[in-house]
Amino acid sequence: MIQVDGFYLYSSGYNIHPLSEMKAADDYQQWVFPLYVALEAVETILNRSIFQIRTSKLAGQKLFGAINGLLGDTSRTEPISTHESYLITSSLTEFEHVLAAELTQMNLWLVVKKRGYDTTDLIEQGWVLFPQDLLQKVPEALTDVASATRCIAFNLPTAAGFHLHRVNESVLHRYYDAVMEGIPRPEGRNMGDYLAKMRENGKGDEKTLSTLKDLKDLHRNPIIHPEDSLENIDEAIALLGSIQAAVVLMLRCIPAPPTTAATGE
Repeated sequence: MIQVDGFYLYSSGYNIHPLSEMKAADDYQQWVFPLYVALEAVETILNRSIFQIRTSKLAGQKLFGAINGLLGDTSRTEPISTHESYLITSSLTEFEHVLAAELTQMNLWLVVKKRGYDTTDLIEQGWVLFPQDLLQKVPEALTDVASATRCIAFNLPTAAGFHLHRVNESVLHRYYDAVMEGIPRPEGRNMGDYLAKMRENGKGDEKTLSTLKDLKDLHRNPIIHPEDSLENIDEAIALLGSIQAAVVLMLRCIPAPPTTAATGE
């Protein structure tokens, strides 16, 4: 995944297209700077652009060669010749037409904002949607947090639900260890087994256990069946809210890992 600078294509065209105004008998020196600017822009598109053009490459190389050739002697005093102006303008027209057709067919997508969530946060730093101490207390959950929020950004609700439940289960394992004080984890390793074991031993606060039970009954159980799925991104965002609520409650009871004191010399 690459973030695209929307202004890049505009600025490239702004730097190259002025060459279309070149005419025979123009003062050569007035075109030296625009030619250098256009040469850099064409070279970047051909060799260093994230768009990685293919169909337009040959026409772009032709334009690059025409510009580069005209810059062979920048101290000249002779005006632009008819042949030189034609070579520049015709190769520019060809390149622009072929590039326009290629960009029209290129797979470029705009990620639309999902409700009140910042798109950059969803794609690049989904952990900011959760309490800060999640990183310290349950670091193994962060991979699924990042995957879940990216799936929300890219409108993949069922995939988002899968990763969100994995986030909850990672935190639940740590919560269980914290409140059960050494009692081994259940063999079944699913939410129902964990909740039953905690209630059986009178561990865990009622608000957290009730929140987890609702999450299991309303969200977790349905989505584990292949024939069921989250129908739209609103359902994924609703699940995100439920997971956030459960995680906040559980993190309160999970101790922070011990810090390693710095040793002095």
